[in-house]
Amino acid sequence: MNTRTNDLQASVEASLVRHDVPGASVAIFHDGELTTAACGIANVTTGVKITPDTVMHIGSITKVFNATLVMQLVDDGVVDLDRRVVKYLPDLRLKDHEALEQITVKMLLNHTSGIDGLMLPDYGHDEETIEKGIVRFAELGQVHRPGAEFSYCNAGSVIAGYLAQRLTGTSWYRLVRERIFEPLHMTHAATLPEEALLYRTSVGHYQQPMRKQQLIRTSFAFLPLSFAPAGTTLMVSARDLIAFARAHMANGVGENGARILSARSAKAMQDVSVNNKGKGYTYSTYADGVGLGWMVSENGLLHHGGGGPGILSVLYAHPERGFAAAILTNAEHGLRLINELMDPWFKELGTTKPYHGADTHLPSEQMQLDSHQYVGVYENVMSRYVVSRIPDGLALSKQAKFAQYESISTDATPPARLIPLGEETFLLESQEMDDNVPEEFRVFTFRNADAQGHMQHLGNSLVLHKRVSS
Repeated sequence: MNTRTNDLQASVEASLVRHDVPGASVAIFHDGELTTAACGIANVTTGVKITPDTVMHIGSITKVFNATLVMQLVDDGVVDLDRRVVKYLPDLRLKDHEALEQITVKMLLNHTSGIDGLMLPDYGHDEETIEKGIVRFAELGQVHRPGAEFSYCNAGSVIAGYLAQRLTGTSWYRLVRERIFEPLHMTHAATLPEEALLYRTSVGHYQQPMRKQQLIRTSFAFLPLSFAPAGTTLMVSARDLIAFARAHMANGVGENGARILSARSAKAMQDVSVNNKGKGYTYSTYADGVGLGWMVSENGLLHHGGGGPGILSVLYAHPERGFAAAILTNAEHGLRLINELMDPWFKELGTTKPYHGADTHLPSEQMQLDSHQYVGVYENVMSRYVVSRIPDGLALSKQAKFAQYESISTDATPPARLIPLGEETFLLESQEMDDNVPEEFRVFTFRNADAQGHMQHLGNSLVLHKRVSS
């Protein structure tokens, strides 16, 4: 495939207009050649243009950096992945003391800890440190038993980052700079908001509901800083993100010869530690294989996405094919642009697109379902779902417990019909307010029936919600 700069630049510019994305920065490494493209604006309020050196939010791609720090401690002989976390952090508290005693370091990195800690409200700048965030985790319960399931968990990543901070006596932010950014010569990368001010910096945007052409700059420049190890503060240029990916593709050695990981640890991060194939998660290949930090597709593609207030970014790496791509957007709906740009590459690589939705084809025959299995209230720390009976089946209403982004309403949505795709998988009927919601985000999966047949979990995207009442 021809990756000459002019061709990539033209493709990004066209996609930007087509999908009404304010700005994007792209870097692609293939056949030993790095190609970059950057276009659009970093902030619709200021009109500053995006360049290849612009630092942009990478969201949860940070989890790969965070896992790298922990694996460096494994290399140093300081951490054992299979050891219980409380052996390293005896002061750590969770609401479920029995569960806490069972959680290992590995469970923090592959989202199997079961901690109900997707995100917490912002407690204000003076309260948003990693240490104070850890104290608040004492109120977090469990979505599932440790090791029994996969449910995407930001709190687990924060605890892993805190573990690295405690064991080294060095702040997490400084660890990222000194152990990853500096050795790899990542010169356009920031760990804190005040560092980002030293660079040309992008901010997030979202589309005004019901008025798609009106882009609004978010006032949530960062999610709570206490969740930094999970992905709330790191900002990196697309080119520097490729330098990080190349180190992982080369068994822990950067393009400049600096080793940040042993070959053994780099491989451990890429090996599937949790196999979710066939479990009905929203993205049909995104979470089928979970490594340590990385998500892993069957064909060897490593990847991780990152979201935030008005941003969406992805990092792909295929060590066997010598390919890596970083696509950073400053739009909440940036996935449309990302998928369009990556489609030709996925075809050439012979790999399945990680960020496509679950199968939403309706069954050929009408299904007879026992509604009592599904009816109930399902919750996690962020959201509450009510599944109810209606004359022609089931309906679902959602309510956010707090506004993580300003584009999120805390009002309960009107009940919408759940259309059966199978015995456990349903498609939420689209409503007018869902015009900007991709179909894959409207897929819900019921899991883990008890002895009476009542489903104990409701899954959406990569997250499980626990049944709390009938």
